[in-house]
Amino acid sequence: TGAMEVDARKGEGGETGCSDRDRLTAELEFVQLLANPQYLNYLAQNKYFSDAAFLNYLEYLKYWQQPKYAKLVIFPQCLFFLEMLQKKEFRDLLINNSFIEWLDHQQ
Repeated sequence: TGAMEVDARKGEGGETGCSDRDRLTAELEFVQLLANPQYLNYLAQNKYFSDAAFLNYLEYLKYWQQPKYAKLVIFPQCLFFLEMLQKKEFRDLLINNSFIEWLDHQQ
C-alpha cells in the first residue's frame, strides 16, 4: 500500500477544505517544483523566502524525506533542494542568475 492510500481518508479536510489525498497530491506537486532552479529563482525574486509563513511551510514539507513519502517523488533532487532551502545562505544565493545557471548545469 502506498503512502497516498495509507494517508488518504474519505471526506473533507478541516482547515484546507480538501481531502487529505488531494492535499497530499498538491504538496507532492509543489515539492517536486523545487527540483527546478528557475522556479527557485522565481520564489527568491518574488520574496517568498522573506515570508515567515512560507519558510514554516517549507519546514513542514520535510516529511517528504521520509521513505514512505519519498518513494512517491519522481525528481529526487527536489528533496535535496528542500533541505537546502532550510538554510538562509542558500536561499540568499537563489536571487543570483549565475548561481541558478550553475545549479541548472549540475542536474
